[in-house]
Amino acid sequence: MSRLTFLLIMIAVVIVIFAAMWIAWRARTRRDAQVATGSRVPEGALIAHFPKVFYISTTPVGDPLSRVAVPALRYRSYGEIDVREDGVTLQLRSEDAVHFDAEQLRGSGLAGRRAGKAVENDGLALMRWDSGEHELESAFRFDDSAQQRAFLSAIDRATELGAAIDAHPAPDMNRNSQEEGTR
Repeated sequence: MSRLTFLLIMIAVVIVIFAAMWIAWRARTRRDAQVATGSRVPEGALIAHFPKVFYISTTPVGDPLSRVAVPALRYRSYGEIDVREDGVTLQLRSEDAVHFDAEQLRGSGLAGRRAGKAVENDGLALMRWDSGEHELESAFRFDDSAQQRAFLSAIDRATELGAAIDAHPAPDMNRNSQEEGTR
């Protein structure tokens, strides 16, 4: 086999590999396009603000190496997080803001590896949330452990408040006005 033939075969193999990767990523993006994040911008009292955080990936709970291609959460990026009493806002660079209602939050956690990053044990902070169909974990890396602990505490506080909202929903004002109109 000549060098030219070998080179052409290798180029063809590389092209096929990249095409397969592109097709697989497109399929994953279509699969995860309907994953629901929050329905409203959280406006409650600010629990904590984190101006510099490194977002790693979002994965299903129990499957840390299977990336979920949620719109605006597909790629690793720096950003900032606001944790409020009624939810969380994540603003990544070059992406639209993503909101999580407090009722969606399922707590926090620690991990050492996720799709896209492997660090020391408990080096990644996790925010667990419910998309309606799946429980997911979004992983973040902080510059220091104090920020990481503050983030975990803030997420747990917002989760508690969200559970309280679920347990005691606000009265439906439309229903009361309809009942009064029928009397």
